[in-house]
Amino acid sequence: MKNKYILKVLMITFLGINISCSDFLDEDARGLLTPDTFFQNEEEAILALNTLNENVGNANFLFFLGTDLGVSGRITLAAAHSFGAYDFDVTNNRLAWDTQYATIMNANLALASIEKSSLSDDVKGMVTSQALFFRAFQYINLATTYGDVPFIVEELTNIEEVSLYGQTDDTVVIQAMIDDLETAITSGYLSTSTWGDNDGRPTVWAARMLKAHAHIWLEQWDEARTELIEVTTNSPHELNDDYADKYREGNEVHSEIIFGKQYLQDILSSINTTARPNLAGDSGSRSAFTEVGISNGSAPFTLRKSFANTYDDNDARKIYNVWDSYTLEGTTEPIEFAWTYMPKLMRGPVPVSDPLFSEEEATNNSSEPSRIFLLADAYLLLAEADFMLNGGDSQVALDAINAVRLRTTLPLYTSITMEDIRNERAWELVGESYWGRKRDLIRWGILDSTVIGLPAAEAAAGATTEAISRAQDEADIISSAPAGRYTQYPVLQDDVLQSQAIGGALTQNPLWE
Repeated sequence: MKNKYILKVLMITFLGINISCSDFLDEDARGLLTPDTFFQNEEEAILALNTLNENVGNANFLFFLGTDLGVSGRITLAAAHSFGAYDFDVTNNRLAWDTQYATIMNANLALASIEKSSLSDDVKGMVTSQALFFRAFQYINLATTYGDVPFIVEELTNIEEVSLYGQTDDTVVIQAMIDDLETAITSGYLSTSTWGDNDGRPTVWAARMLKAHAHIWLEQWDEARTELIEVTTNSPHELNDDYADKYREGNEVHSEIIFGKQYLQDILSSINTTARPNLAGDSGSRSAFTEVGISNGSAPFTLRKSFANTYDDNDARKIYNVWDSYTLEGTTEPIEFAWTYMPKLMRGPVPVSDPLFSEEEATNNSSEPSRIFLLADAYLLLAEADFMLNGGDSQVALDAINAVRLRTTLPLYTSITMEDIRNERAWELVGESYWGRKRDLIRWGILDSTVIGLPAAEAAAGATTEAISRAQDEADIISSAPAGRYTQYPVLQDDVLQSQAIGGALTQNPLWE
């Protein structure tokens, strides 16, 4: 996506076409609102909320690549894959924030317009609570990605107003969004049902999860613990008895999803969330993929060999996350793949012993939702928050992590360390969730040391020469940069220069000056 100058973006009004599944945000949202208009009826208000929902998403593969878990298996890295592996600077930041600020501005317009409308208090409450959620979703995402960011909560009507804004301290932004989420939660206008039973709209549980993530980022452990106990104890969401049921065809919308984004089958999505074998980079394994019934792919999601090896053979999650070999019919010697693939994200007839899909789906051509907040994540965050408050013998922390561990067939914990929590987050949530692994490593303060240690870890695990080389390239970039540079992303330099040219206050992230 070409990054446009943010000040232009902030003038965007409600535009967009909603793509959704039946019963999921199935109204069409187009050209609803400008700063000079306000809602005339409930239908207009609902369409505006649909537009806000369009640009939500999980961390995706850019926050999976370049970590201890993930590497691109493509024989030649695509531009986006290189970006995930730290090959970027202030001139080519592909994490363009224009879409996020467009959503924020639309949320601000919705909040201002609903206040001016003559609609009922119930409609006003519904719009206000959901608009606060969507705005907080984007701002928390921005602040945890860029650090200090422009912070605008009022309705803007002209370019001169926008040009006055510089960046606000990221902790101030996040705390303000925590306060907004508390307003939405206590308003009584967010549903208390599951996401699937609420037509794909944010619920009070989604707001509590987002608020918990914000508290976790700020290391407000007690506040995070409170929200996560509410979600895990009082919400109607339930863990599937079988880990694989989170991904199984026909069970796309299930009780573990606290918030997500639904897609229409047969509608091509620009969100690349499908793992595939690399038919070029893994040509020696082509016969295996052909026999299984997988014929296309570019391998944006593959596992580090050093991580794949950490799965216990008795862990029920392993076959759904680790596919690194295959034995052809009529043979006895397995074909070893060059890269390690993730069956749970392949949307094809794998793993062979229990295919999650009966046949291959075209890339990004699926009704499977983007799973943003999951109940397992809530349990694991609760274990972390309580551990930070009460230590590894706390019953709350143990019960939380064991709720996830229970379906793995592995022994339950009797005490835990921070390393146990980090490992469980990796084994359970690899390749998905709101944070992505990269932001986990950042908030734990171990991104640099983890990436620098990857070449040795991959070599010890028996990774291919290409995989070790990729790890070395990433380690070299991190080790040659100022400490912590890659914990935040730079503002695109063109944005900074254009802002300064018209008297604006936008500046470069200090880590990138």
